Amino acid sequence: MIEVALEIDVAHLPRFFSLLERGVVLPAVTGCTLREFLCGQLGLSQTYLDQRIQTLFLDARPVDDVDAAVIRDGCTIALSAAMPGLLGATMRKGGRYAAFRKDISQSADKRQAGETSGRVTVKMFNMVARELGGRLLESGVEIHGRDLQWIADRLQAVSPGAVVKACLDGREATVDEGFFSSLASRRLRLFVKGAGQPASNRDAIS
Repeated sequence: MIEVALEIDVAHLPRFFSLLERGVVLPAVTGCTLREFLCGQLGLSQTYLDQRIQTLFLDARPVDDVDAAVIRDGCTIALSAAMPGLLGATMRKGGRYAAFRKDISQSADKRQAGETSGRVTVKMFNMVARELGGRLLESGVEIHGRDLQWIADRLQAVSPGAVVKACLDGREATVDEGFFSSLASRRLRLFVKGAGQPASNRDAIS
């Protein structure tokens, strides 16, 4: 897997948050609860998890109890702030309408005898993507190169100088017309940071 590090004009950094809606892959210690993963490994505060993240899905099933749901290698976790309307109210964790979707909700799971290393896919939407996206992309995510090319093609069409600096496996690279297309068929470990932006504070989300 090739490592790609980009420094982006800060004004265009939110364009990369669409990667989070598609899903990014992260290394994880699996066999733990969803709360332990989100707070202990992803770095969210307990307050942010309990108050801001109102809708969670684990392998496409709504989660009501983050202390009972257990993550497994290869699972997909989706996080969202409160969604509007009746659908949003129904999918909200522990909400008053949760009983209406009890047949599709994530049931309590037994923890594995021992935690193991694995990989999980994380998706983020709306305010959660905007608030956590910068920090997550800066720390590094695994994506497919075609998803990066899709964003880069549109970014370069409106702002050719938006990519301030690029490195491949630690070596500075020239961002020419073929740079992103050459990565389109590869799995990438991507790091994205706003140009001139200081390192993110892992405790900033509280």
